[in-house]
Amino acid sequence: MEYYYYGQGKVWSRRLNEEGAGWRWWGDVSALTLALELEKLQHKESYSGNKGIARDFAISKAMTVNATLHQADTDSLAEQLYGEVSTVASGAVTGESLGTVAAGDVFKLAYPGGSALVITDSTPVTPLTIADTHYQFDGRFSSLEFLSLPGGPPVMPLKAAYSYAGHKQVGMFTKPQPIIEFRYEGVNLAEGNAPVIVEIYRMSTDPLKELALINNDTSLAGMPVSCAAQIDTSKPATGTLGQFGRIIQLAA
Repeated sequence: MEYYYYGQGKVWSRRLNEEGAGWRWWGDVSALTLALELEKLQHKESYSGNKGIARDFAISKAMTVNATLHQADTDSLAEQLYGEVSTVASGAVTGESLGTVAAGDVFKLAYPGGSALVITDSTPVTPLTIADTHYQFDGRFSSLEFLSLPGGPPVMPLKAAYSYAGHKQVGMFTKPQPIIEFRYEGVNLAEGNAPVIVEIYRMSTDPLKELALINNDTSLAGMPVSCAAQIDTSKPATGTLGQFGRIIQLAA
């Protein structure tokens, strides 16, 4: 009986050996491939003059999953960057020192998502407030550029007071390599949307191969990732499903 394949579906994973770890959907995955490989040993005889292969046998097995992800939220990035998500609550800063300021200087304040910015000098008792006509402020990035300074001149250092928005952030290479359980839940469009499940019991994830930060293509940025299957020694090596994984096909 003929059986063709054209697949679409969802990719899920959960971290192993982490108490309470739940399944995480990878979001839009535009490419997903499973590659199997044998490391082989070949011996060529040296007595016939033909150097024919006398022995050819496998000495190891490997399995790799390659995917292109389009979900670039902090949870997804944390797994690919070997990082951890941390949450910064909204708040306010008073007296962030800008040092000695000259016209044309650009500053990046400590917290992004800034608003209600007030800049003062260091005059004792009654500091001078610098009018906002002397600077430009992009609150999204908390980027501050001084166009001019008032006459006087103001007493340095200048200081910034502002509110900032809550946000999430991910550090890079702050955690050990993640070990995950992998599951693909797809449908085979070539066979009436028949369900297909692929499970890999245990995988290590390589760090993100690249993250395109400036885009000029006509398609959305994708993040190529690669994962290597490890054997699951909790399962019998001679069992029906082995120690790597399984593929399940259901009727439409």
